[in-house]
Parts: sequence; structure tokens; C-alpha cells
Amino acid sequence: MDFNQTRYFLALSETLNFTHAAELCCVSQPALTQAIRRLEEELGGELIVRKGRETTLTSLGQALHAHFEQLERTRNMIKLTSKEILKGDSADLNIGIMCTIGPRILSGMLDDVQKAYPMNSILLHDVTPDVISDMLLSGELDGAFCARHADPEEGFTYTDLFEEPMVVAFSKYHDFNDLTEVPLSSIAAERYVDRLKCEFREEFIDFCMDEAIQLNVVYSSQREDWIQSMIRDGVGVTVIPRFSLLHPELKYKSIKRPKLSRRVEFVTVDKPHTNPGLGQLISHIEKVDWSGLSKGI
Repeated sequence: MDFNQTRYFLALSETLNFTHAAELCCVSQPALTQAIRRLEEELGGELIVRKGRETTLTSLGQALHAHFEQLERTRNMIKLTSKEILKGDSADLNIGIMCTIGPRILSGMLDDVQKAYPMNSILLHDVTPDVISDMLLSGELDGAFCARHADPEEGFTYTDLFEEPMVVAFSKYHDFNDLTEVPLSSIAAERYVDRLKCEFREEFIDFCMDEAIQLNVVYSSQREDWIQSMIRDGVGVTVIPRFSLLHPELKYKSIKRPKLSRRVEFVTVDKPHTNPGLGQLISHIEKVDWSGLSKGI
């Protein structure tokens, strides 16, 4: 099966006339007829039936019509995308966002980029820290937003964005609302929901052990959305990055000790970028007033 056969079939199903369909497709009638026959042989059944001068779609032709329309849309999109990329007007960007980075501070910036370059398509991938380097090197990702918790790796370029404090989150009815800062001992006295994908998790647990503080872990989950919903419903409290909080009903306070925070960065492979959209994104990222943006959240 090829795209021409799809185009011929759709023209024929629209006109129900081989001569008119051939004219629409700018081919001879015998060529169109032969292409339809080859398509029917490949599919194992008739798509068109002639009864005298009347031409109609068979039940197979009717059933497959919507699928052929989808193939034609795909063909047109391939041609358009190829044309735009060769002209330098379009790019598909595969961008990783570390699963613990909340969307609030990034979504508006990404939307500004897409509006500035409307022919670019941005595909966002949920990634964990351990796979980012390999995905960048393999080309699966063009870049990634990450919170690095180790020394920079050779062969990569890191663009510093903003610092994000870690806070304790709780429901709007919790007693922590009355405090300015929450001591770690007070957090340990509460039912605690453990964020298994938090990059600070081991460090935080080790600090608690050094202080002879035992967290009362009642739930553990890799799902950030579940964790926040449970906190909102009063199940317990958790330590979480400030800009990751999504539910307006969730309340938070600074932790009195330790003062935890993380640096969020944009990382790419340290080599010339072949994707023009990536250069446009980086240029926009470098112009953002991240400190002002973070204060507004």
C-alpha cells in the first residue's frame, strides 16, 4: 500500500466516478483503476463495486474510509513538516522534565516560546535523574529541566535557572498554619507521606537519623499527584519543592531546620545544536527573569 493508492481511493469515494477521480488526481483513468485493483488485492476484498453506470463503496470500502482519511492527513502532515523543517521554520523539540519539578513555574515560559515560534512542537517527557544523561546522548531528548544533586557531568552544558526551597506541605485545617516555620521535630510528630522520587529523600532521612528523629511514615508513593491529593485531604504532611504544589487548598511553611533547597537547571549535550528550535528555546530561557518569576508564584 502506498499514499497514492490512498489518495486515489478517497477521490473515487468522493466522486464515485473513475474518470472524475482520475482528473482530480491528475493521472490517467487506467492508472487509477490499476492502483485501486492492486489495493483491493492487497487488502483481500473489493472496495468499489460497479453496477452499470452506478459506482458505490462496498461494506469494506465504507469501513476503511475513515482510516484512509487518517492516512491522507498523515501524508499531508509529513509533507508540510518536511517543507517547514527544510526551510528552518519548524522543529519538534523533545524536552525532559524531571518528575519532581512542578509545572507552575515552567508552563508559562514554555507557552511563550511556542507562541513566539508557532511552527515548533514541544513534546514534554516525564524523566527521572538517572536516565537524563543517556536520553540526551542518544538523541531521545534535545534538552531537560532537572534539579542536579551531584557534580556536573562532562560533555553537558547546564543553564542555571532558579533556586527552589523545600517546604512542608499540609492541609488548610492543619495546626501548622499558625506557625512561621515548622521545626523538624514537629514534622516527625505528624503522619508523614513519603515522596519516593524526591532527590532529597536520602539526605533528608539521613539528617533525621543523625538528629535521632524518627519520621512517622504512614504512606509512600512515587505518584506526586496522589501525594498532594492525600495531603490536601488531611492524611498527613510531606516535605516537597515549593513550586511543585498544585492544589490551591494545600498550605505550606518553611522548615526551621534543615534549610533545604535545590537549583533547577536546563541541560543539553555540549555540542552544536542541529535542531533550530532548541537554540530558540535556550535563547528564551536565558532572557527570563527567573527570580522575579519565582516570587510571583
